Amino acid sequence: MRPTADVGDVLDGFDYVVVLMLENRSFDNLLGYLYPNGVPDNAPAGKTFEGVAGKNLANPIPATATGQSAPPPGVTSIPVSPVPDPTDYHQPYPDPGEQYYHINTQLFNVINGNDKAPYNLPSPVPATPGMQGFVNDYIESFPLGDTDGGLGPKYDQYRPIMQCFLPKQVPVLTTLAEQFAVFDHWFCSVPSHTCCNRAFWHAGTSWGHVINFGDPTYSDDNTYTWAKNSIGETLFNKISTSGPSSPLDWRIYSSNEASLTGIIHALALLPYHGPRHFPCLEQFFDDCAAGTLAKYSFLEPVFWTPHNDQHPSTWNDKHYGPDAVGSVLLGEELIWQVYNAIKNSTGGTGGKGNSWRNTLLIITHDEHGGCYDHVAPPTGVTPPDLSGYTKWDDFDFTRLGLRVPMVMVSAHIAPNTVINTTHDHTSFLKTMFEKWSRYITGPLTARDAAAPDFREVFTAPALRDVSTWPDIPKPQIPAGLWNIDFSTAPLNDLQRAIVAGAAAVAGVPAPQPQTQGEAITALRELGRRKSLPGQNPRPRGNPYR
Repeated sequence: MRPTADVGDVLDGFDYVVVLMLENRSFDNLLGYLYPNGVPDNAPAGKTFEGVAGKNLANPIPATATGQSAPPPGVTSIPVSPVPDPTDYHQPYPDPGEQYYHINTQLFNVINGNDKAPYNLPSPVPATPGMQGFVNDYIESFPLGDTDGGLGPKYDQYRPIMQCFLPKQVPVLTTLAEQFAVFDHWFCSVPSHTCCNRAFWHAGTSWGHVINFGDPTYSDDNTYTWAKNSIGETLFNKISTSGPSSPLDWRIYSSNEASLTGIIHALALLPYHGPRHFPCLEQFFDDCAAGTLAKYSFLEPVFWTPHNDQHPSTWNDKHYGPDAVGSVLLGEELIWQVYNAIKNSTGGTGGKGNSWRNTLLIITHDEHGGCYDHVAPPTGVTPPDLSGYTKWDDFDFTRLGLRVPMVMVSAHIAPNTVINTTHDHTSFLKTMFEKWSRYITGPLTARDAAAPDFREVFTAPALRDVSTWPDIPKPQIPAGLWNIDFSTAPLNDLQRAIVAGAAAVAGVPAPQPQTQGEAITALRELGRRKSLPGQNPRPRGNPYR
């Protein structure tokens, strides 16, 4: 670790950091077709882009796909292809498997044990996963019995797991990736769930967990130990104890009934509950315009239907599917709002606050969520210290999760920047400890100590004037969406986990809501029992809110 920032260091080019972390999309799913020729035309020599175009990628259809799941005659595999309907922002639909054992099948194409040992791992475990099990796992995890009598998904139902969005379908994210920077080897830290990977972003560890709290296939002890381990130190704690002369501060902006980040780090952040550190998401836009952002802002999307977190939608309800407004489109709108808030910021009164000149925007996803990706995650990586913690599912944390989208926006990034270096979520911690080394010291764990920083992303030879930043059309969301009653919509696994985690924080047995309305009611009741971090209403009106 450097004792102080170097004079003229590229990390001195920004003073404010804004992170928008979305949900459950792989790199290939959203950005695989970004550069059809494999590299931007004006990329520096030696740079490449690891997408899907022109590679003839495919996954085999398992021999177990029989009966109504059987493919057409002569079809033995499913190739990667674009999402065929440009208005369908739900694919893959329904939600793929994202638990540790599902991802093992996706990586190694083995089904052996499922949520019991060996957790769908082959023996011995190959050093390099083949990435050939996405179709197999999607068939295995496809919800049965709802509409087809439990006979299994049909070919046209499981084929979409190999589909990826074209740039014209996600123009906000892809325009920013082109006009600023994209990382094509940024991996999530754990080959599993949301909470584990979000924990690694701020703590450099998930304390041995590879499963969300509240996962119904695991014991209540998993959820209890999550709450117990949430006392682990975080970047937020480092900033809060950086001293009276430090300019550092942080805010988690969340318009959810309870902040997911606050639940994951419940005991560590307990002294900071309240609106100062957990304002609603609308406040971010006001603070950004006024030039009063904290040095570090972490933005949570809305996790409740209609959710703009880009999480694939759950099964068999009128609120989801090709004829409904998809979470990918709603997420595009959120990215657009955040980007434009920063693009239009000028520093506030006196121009001394946050502005387009001095703000780094990071747009990423916590994990791949079961969506297809073709690049094998690295193995042999440095694990965090797990002494004293349970290693759930016997995982040793020496291999990373799958690639996720990673786009960075800054006046110090040249257009068409592609970063090929391997990073994982703890590269964020590594870089922030270097950036703020005058005030805070790291690392938090051996994993973030070993991670590379991302300073190479700052490629602009001179400050890029905001006039060169792209003007992106706003995604069009049907106005009638906000008049729909979503209270009867079913819950996805993440939403169930949030309720269970909030109950663990409150120290009471977890309620068992079945619908969005029941879950919101349960969270409000839990909040009345014990203050939850970030108890804020969502940014848009809804009849049952």
